[in-house]
Amino acid sequence: MPAAHTPQIILLLLLAAHLAGAVYWDIRERRIPNSIVLSGLIVALAFHAAVSGLPGLGMAVAGAVTGLLVLLPINLLRLMGAGDVKLMAMAGAFGASPLASLWMVLYTLLAGGLLVLLYAARGRVREKLALNLFIMLKLGPAELGTGKEGDAGKLQTAAKLPYAVAIAVGSLGYLLFAAP
Repeated sequence: MPAAHTPQIILLLLLAAHLAGAVYWDIRERRIPNSIVLSGLIVALAFHAAVSGLPGLGMAVAGAVTGLLVLLPINLLRLMGAGDVKLMAMAGAFGASPLASLWMVLYTLLAGGLLVLLYAARGRVREKLALNLFIMLKLGPAELGTGKEGDAGKLQTAAKLPYAVAIAVGSLGYLLFAAP
């Protein structure tokens, strides 16, 4: 193995370790501890600062902010938990660029779609998912975000998905198989 790849392998292992912890807690308790997210963020920022100096630190911060800002509207619509948004920000810091973070989010959303389909195939959540989809398509994002009752008040949680699984698959999948 070339020595040039060693920092990248270390970075991937550190990210995988933090994501594994998040997945464990998300599956077990449907929450992601802030301690995992914060320690991962600190590790990513320190790693990029050590390897690439101040420019590396700046890119890691930009990656984290991008991951946070892209998923924040989904959280504000109450379609995703805050822990998931923070975990995506942490993963974006490991990606160390806004573009990498955007690709990681895209891969995560694709993995999340597959996760939803798997949960829907389990049976009992199909009807709730179908009703929610109908209501969301009828209202659109502007009315959903108002928090007013009415049709938006009819939205039901179909299932609490351990979305850390999708974040782990999407982020690691991109970094391992698609990143330049």
